[in-house]
Amino acid sequence: FANNIISRSGITDDKVVDTPEALGVKMKIDDREILENPTPFRQLVGALTYLSITRPDISHVVHVISQFQQRLTSLHMGAALRIVRYVKHTITKGLFLSSSSNLNMIAYTDADWGGDPNNRHSTTGFCVFLGDSLIPWRCKKQHKVSLSSTEAEYRAMATTTMEIVWLKSLLKDIGIDLNEATKLCCDNKSVIYIASNHTFHERTKHIEMDCHYVREKYLSRTIDLSFIPSEYQLGDFFTEALASARFQFLLGKLSVITP
Repeated sequence: FANNIISRSGITDDKVVDTPEALGVKMKIDDREILENPTPFRQLVGALTYLSITRPDISHVVHVISQFQQRLTSLHMGAALRIVRYVKHTITKGLFLSSSSNLNMIAYTDADWGGDPNNRHSTTGFCVFLGDSLIPWRCKKQHKVSLSSTEAEYRAMATTTMEIVWLKSLLKDIGIDLNEATKLCCDNKSVIYIASNHTFHERTKHIEMDCHYVREKYLSRTIDLSFIPSEYQLGDFFTEALASARFQFLLGKLSVITP
């Protein structure tokens, strides 16, 4: 399928890129340079979206460019073709699912505060491991503008917690009962404090429902909140463009490897 995408894109050169997303390039709406025929772009984005089901390394950038299917410019088309070049360069990479690891669940949650240059909405990014195997991951734009990084990350934590609850329910239905609390890793100490403290603050009133939900799951031992240094925050992979060295470091942690 990946080879078919490369063939349909028309790329024939051997230009190599080691990340799917250019660092420091913001995807903006520009009504002055809209391309007349959006069909090739839409077809390419659709194919890349399908490919991202098994390639977490392209999930974030595909999520970003898919928002410009109505008003796309050469910048957006160039970003899509960069993804194809990256896929061509990493055609043998795949997601490794271990058959012998334990069944301990651990999750990572993160958010980029106001990262969308068009409306300053934040993006939630999370991933969940069952043992050594990455199962779900997601990039999702938040519906509301957050007034602080803590607010954005708390919304991301609530979304991740809902995913954990659903996964545990699904596993229970197939005979796998995970009784231990799922370790939920976050690199924002303020968020962890709010979730584990019984007192609500003025700054939490915008996210009160999320606060109640996460705290309920924390008190019931569905989740166990854990601080993790930003260096090891795997959620970064799904919220922002990364420099090559950091991209490769996190890619290895996500078990996307060449067989």
